[in-house]
Amino acid sequence: MQVIGLGTDIVEVKRIEALAQKPGALSRLFTQKEIQYSLARKNKYEHLAVRFAAKEAVFKALPFAEIAFKNIQVTNLENGRPQVTVADERAKDLVILVSLSHTKEYAAATAVVQK
Repeated sequence: MQVIGLGTDIVEVKRIEALAQKPGALSRLFTQKEIQYSLARKNKYEHLAVRFAAKEAVFKALPFAEIAFKNIQVTNLENGRPQVTVADERAKDLVILVSLSHTKEYAAATAVVQK
């Protein structure tokens, strides 16, 4: 496999918390699965923020620029490891690795795209 893209992003959790207060904002950026997962957690805005950072990192790493954030989904495997899926035919042969980290104030993510 060859690395064809690398992206990283950091976001303030307060920014995502403010965004979440706007009607319909979450559903424009996140999948229903991401929203349900995050809102069920104690630190829901941290979980939303780290998913937002992951979407930004993946967006930066992809070899094509036009993709909606809602088409990038960040979930967790049973062992807790994050997993990214991209709902776009152009991504079918790509492997996307992602690392997530968050605190009360910041969320960060790095994505590597391989082919």
